[in-house]
Amino acid sequence: MTFTYVSLFSGVGGFEQALNKLGGKCVMASEIDKYANLAYETLYGHETVGDITKVKAVDVPDHDLLVAGFPCQAFSVAGKRLGFEDTRGTLFFEVARIASEKQPNALLLENVKGLISHDKGKTLDTIIQTLCDIGYTVGFNVLNSKYFGVPQNRERIFIIAIRDDLITPEPWKIEGINVVAKAKRRIAQLDGVKTFNFDWPPQTEVTTRLRDILEDNVDEKYYLSEEKTAKLVAQLEQREKKVAEPIIHGNLNHYGNDQMNRVYSTDGIAPTITVVSGGGREQKIAEPQIEQFTKGDGISCCIDANYTKGTAPGNVGKGRRTHVVEEVRPVLTPDRLEKRQNGRRFKDDGEESFTLTAQDRHGVAIGQHPRYRIRKLTPRECFRLQGFPDSEFDKLVTAGISNSQLYKMAGNAVTVNVVEAIAKRLIPMLTEK
Repeated sequence: MTFTYVSLFSGVGGFEQALNKLGGKCVMASEIDKYANLAYETLYGHETVGDITKVKAVDVPDHDLLVAGFPCQAFSVAGKRLGFEDTRGTLFFEVARIASEKQPNALLLENVKGLISHDKGKTLDTIIQTLCDIGYTVGFNVLNSKYFGVPQNRERIFIIAIRDDLITPEPWKIEGINVVAKAKRRIAQLDGVKTFNFDWPPQTEVTTRLRDILEDNVDEKYYLSEEKTAKLVAQLEQREKKVAEPIIHGNLNHYGNDQMNRVYSTDGIAPTITVVSGGGREQKIAEPQIEQFTKGDGISCCIDANYTKGTAPGNVGKGRRTHVVEEVRPVLTPDRLEKRQNGRRFKDDGEESFTLTAQDRHGVAIGQHPRYRIRKLTPRECFRLQGFPDSEFDKLVTAGISNSQLYKMAGNAVTVNVVEAIAKRLIPMLTEK
């Protein structure tokens, strides 16, 4: 099926990568950052309109689908959490303004998981009610990139809105007590809210490991000095000594930290890739840090626009894991030894990379305890963690875009694989009546 779409706050075009493969044609895009605009034109052959706030809604071309990863800094737990009081938070209303005028068949929106709990849920309440007020029936869920073929633990909320005449409202099927279930129970009670149950793609299997996306030959400029490496490994060994004996809880082995009462699970998935303003790291919401004590599955932590994280290889753990010849461990901000860490700086062998952000650079440690080589993730590896093919990355390098901008673009992007999985289920709904 062919369809048209408008892309707002496009960045480097994560939505475009997925939708164009599925028959989509972008009839208008907006992006305010000059470097992202250069990248966008390089990849897709047409310019964006720039600042969407300066575009009249009536001038937007007709389209079937409106997509937007509207700026998340105002909603992220890593920022000031001012929400709609922050001008970036009000950019959601640019989405609503255009949708109200043009009435596309559907909207697909993406944001940080922290949006769910911001301002005790009032921010999400307002977003859902606004979409319903302008003629749409709504569903939402949190999806984790690690289940979609990229080794990154990146949780994001996706909101789908279908125009009222194309769908019959139905109560949400709500199970469990997680943040999504709690939010749906609350929102379902609000006046005027119209809901439906979207066929969300399953989140059941992790198929790609961090080691699978690492480059074979990496320039020495990405590697830390022996002095910095030694200091980081010392931090790792100090942390290892602080981990208490395992406590059996249900069917999982959980390990308590004797100072911070952290709980570690054994699923081996890395944290999400995020964008954080002011250099801060996006903190996880209601999610434990992960510590894997058996042979790792190589999943990297989430990529964030402020961080480039890595992995540490080696047989660290002294008896808690099976022996591996070479480990690949994610490392949080390896080139900023004095940076205060919220949680672990090192993940275990096989875990996903830390979240990529726009400002910091994460890395990997490769080797065998106690001998490691630690380096930053390369820009190419960060784009791979977001589902972009190497051929697209190569175009950006050829266009002369700097590494610092490439890191930022990767951290700000939406994961291509996740969008594609959702869109395959959404596109058939664009013409249903």
